[in-house]
Amino acid sequence: MKTFKYILTAVFLGATLLAQSQVLPEIELGAKAVVSGNINMDDAGAASAVADFSDSQILLGFRQKLYSNWRGQMVFGMQFPDADSDLGQVFFNHVFVQVENQKNIFKLGRSTTQTIINEFPTLRDDDALYFTYALNPFSVGANTQDNQYGNVLEYTHIFDQRYWFTIHAENYADLSNPTSFKLNGLGGSFLYIVPETQVWNRNILQRAGFSYNSYLTDRPGYTGYAQALKEMLGALTFNVHPDPVNFVDLRIQGIYNIGFSEIDSLNTYEEYVRSPSVYFYSSVRYLRRKLERPKFQTSAGFGYRSFSQVDASNQWIGIFNMFYRLGENFDFGFQYRYQHNKGQSGLLFGNAAHRFQLTLVYTIDHVFNSQFDDRNSLLNLEHGYMK
Repeated sequence: MKTFKYILTAVFLGATLLAQSQVLPEIELGAKAVVSGNINMDDAGAASAVADFSDSQILLGFRQKLYSNWRGQMVFGMQFPDADSDLGQVFFNHVFVQVENQKNIFKLGRSTTQTIINEFPTLRDDDALYFTYALNPFSVGANTQDNQYGNVLEYTHIFDQRYWFTIHAENYADLSNPTSFKLNGLGGSFLYIVPETQVWNRNILQRAGFSYNSYLTDRPGYTGYAQALKEMLGALTFNVHPDPVNFVDLRIQGIYNIGFSEIDSLNTYEEYVRSPSVYFYSSVRYLRRKLERPKFQTSAGFGYRSFSQVDASNQWIGIFNMFYRLGENFDFGFQYRYQHNKGQSGLLFGNAAHRFQLTLVYTIDHVFNSQFDDRNSLLNLEHGYMK
């Protein structure tokens, strides 16, 4: 009921804005329903079944022509978090204002953070979270959203439509001090990204980049920037088979967590995140696009994480999935995930776990009073497995 009231309020505000504006804004409605039946099995053979609709969400955006060549955007979004999180029934994942022109973007508010620089074809973006994200050291590990979203201040400059340089500062969720909104993250990234309109040229290199993140922690015994937890990310995406119908790509991302040298055990989640480690995730994907529309996709991914200060402790993960498009933006899929934790990471997360998922996914992206390009389409803000 509360969610329905939120939606009605947002629609009412949009209608009011239209009625009062002399220059009508562009309005975009984005929605995504991710519903899966999960069967989970641990290393002891105990099984459980769950009906999972986490990450389903509604996004509402407004874009307005400004003076000169600038335009402004406001986005409001809410998401259903994982059932075992402490975020309640609804989590506000996007509430931000953005001003941009062709080469510059300024963003202020709550949105996705720069903790991942490549996108992988998993059902949900947190399916391989411990291998694909620079993890939030202020989190206690209960909420995947702590690593994905934050209060952000970003500036991006785009060179030659392909090179994206971003500097950013964030306020990450800190449950030890939930009322604090001070900046506790800083960083920057430089990415080469082939525009969506040029994907059909099938260049071998589709994406490459590097990112640096630092988290301003309260590391005991240190002062100044030496207290910060520092992580470096690198990513590559290649076309393995440059064909306009049968797409095959290879995606790789690696993360080096410099960590704190004094941590030599993994007794708590805080030690897990702050311990020096190296981890990566890679995937091979096949996508068939018929009549310029995605029809079928299958992929296999593998990730590995090792801890330099903790003896005989590591993790690895394997994910296989298939998705079939039943109709316009309506998919049926299957995903299998296996994660193995060795040494002290096994004491923290369990030695091994299997997950089988059958899913239906429906996405909506509709624009009213269309005026602009789709560079900032609402669904581009969120994870997508089939493009």
